[in-house]
Amino acid sequence: MPTDVSTDATVLLRLDEADELAAAWVCALAERRGIRAVLIKGPALHLHGLREERVSADVDLLVEPSRFEELCEAIAESGWTKRPGGLISELTTLHSVTFLHDGWPCDLDVHNFFPGFLADPADVFEALWRHRWTLQLAHRDCLALDKVAGALVLGLHSLRGATIQPRHLDELEQLVHTPFTDEERADLGTLARETGCVATLETVLPRLGVVVEPSAIELASPDLRDWRERVTAGSHGSYFWMLALRRARWTQRPRILWRAVWPTRPDLLVARPETVDTLRGRTRARLARWGRGIRSAPAGVQAVWTHRRRLTP
Repeated sequence: MPTDVSTDATVLLRLDEADELAAAWVCALAERRGIRAVLIKGPALHLHGLREERVSADVDLLVEPSRFEELCEAIAESGWTKRPGGLISELTTLHSVTFLHDGWPCDLDVHNFFPGFLADPADVFEALWRHRWTLQLAHRDCLALDKVAGALVLGLHSLRGATIQPRHLDELEQLVHTPFTDEERADLGTLARETGCVATLETVLPRLGVVVEPSAIELASPDLRDWRERVTAGSHGSYFWMLALRRARWTQRPRILWRAVWPTRPDLLVARPETVDTLRGRTRARLARWGRGIRSAPAGVQAVWTHRRRLTP
């Protein structure tokens, strides 16, 4: 496996080929650096019978948090570049960094934690690392999550998008109809408590036949409110701006509010790359954005209000 990815490639890769090669490459890179990393989602989910076979647009890798920055630097040194992000991404996407490479149709999505696991990220990684499983990609042994850990990750991933994307809802339905042995269900309950996702998967675990109570620490986590709001509101932009405003200091809020109302040219083109990059085109895109924001705002407000009351003593 080469140490970097050539920019002189003359063969156009299909997405499925790129996924497999990129996964094998980044796993080899981490191994050479002595960095523990494990593939999440991807083909392992199909091989475990958790979802239908599908080709992903990115390769997801969970990295031990203490060495996350080191691996990101190694990926960048090998020719990959960070995906440009707008202000809202900088303020609310804290769990991963996405890398792109010319000539490669897939992304690398490198995680230092996975949303929905409320325990300390280092503890979550150690627990998931014990549930690693080997599969071969591009003629190389790579580490991925086993069936039990993969089920928890898929459940969390599907819940985040199920309210607005039918595919995620379909995958969630397939997950809850997946057969598990008694031993696997017991392991699911143990791992869910250890990683702090009993409350975040409160609508999923019982359907898997897993009866387990969340810990007091998990129920007291401020991230639980954010999770419940996110799932209720869906992935609509209005909610993320509300979240950014709530997290920001008072001195930062006027700037954030203005950028929500009138995004900069780079922010607009990142969020809507189909925008015609002229004064008229950008103005039309901003006005259309107001319409989408107004339509999605009630769901965000309702989610914030509902879960504020739910978590108030």
